[in-house]
Amino acid sequence: MNLIQARAHFRSTLNKLYTVQECDYFFKMILSSALKIDPLAVALEPNQILTAEQYSSLNSIVADLLKEKPLQYILGEVSFRKLSLKVNPLVLIPRPETEELVGWILEDYGNQNRKIELIDMGTGSGCIALSLKQEQPSFNVHALDLNPSILDLVQQNAKKNKVEIHCIQGDMNQLNQLKLKVEVMVSNPPYITPEEKNQMKNNVLYFEPHQALFVPQEDPLLFYRNLLEFAESNLTSNGRIYFEINPLFERELERLIFSFESYSITKRLDIFGKIRMVRLEKTAHDSAS
Repeated sequence: MNLIQARAHFRSTLNKLYTVQECDYFFKMILSSALKIDPLAVALEPNQILTAEQYSSLNSIVADLLKEKPLQYILGEVSFRKLSLKVNPLVLIPRPETEELVGWILEDYGNQNRKIELIDMGTGSGCIALSLKQEQPSFNVHALDLNPSILDLVQQNAKKNKVEIHCIQGDMNQLNQLKLKVEVMVSNPPYITPEEKNQMKNNVLYFEPHQALFVPQEDPLLFYRNLLEFAESNLTSNGRIYFEINPLFERELERLIFSFESYSITKRLDIFGKIRMVRLEKTAHDSAS
């Protein structure tokens, strides 16, 4: 089978699940990552014959895609801003909205040349922590997660991208045990309630880690509360907090933040027009340091 035939077969096999545009994007990613073929070869060398090994790999990937397994997990890697990251089912696949959150922080601190202590709470793949350190070396970045295997993955991604950060094993439900003065906190914590499951796509619901997605139905702001309590003792007087949020709980989160009586709030829309990010800044009357 040559390349042009392989693409046609790929499209026809997956056309009930994915658009032609999605199929073609997937095919290019598979060529480059799994089959080690330049995607331009489809146009320049359409009659190039796949080896038996390449054909077998392609069929295996198609079988996984038919089960709606995310391509990022199949290939084991994803691009995020300037990073190439390893991913596996222990961690969420980084989203474009999270790239926007990173961009916001870099807008605010991009021109600084002093050392700035920053912590990424619930780091997952390390996409936020590593991007911030890579694009603003003045950040001294700490990345917290509970699972040692996740932190091993973060360290692999740090080495892969030649970025140095500090990993911390810690529980976001027991942050009172962590003492670390920081000027910047950032987190994309679990924020989806079980009620929202029926609105989720199968590739997310059946394959991405539920512990990184879901919060208890009765306490959807659990992690934000824990993070704000940590900030009371550990965020410097000129500190800022950046959260990715669930737009459904925007008002409830605002009330929770104001219950701490020390922050001004700035909100930002994501690329889909939803309020997805907030920035908290300590107000002048707050005397903590």
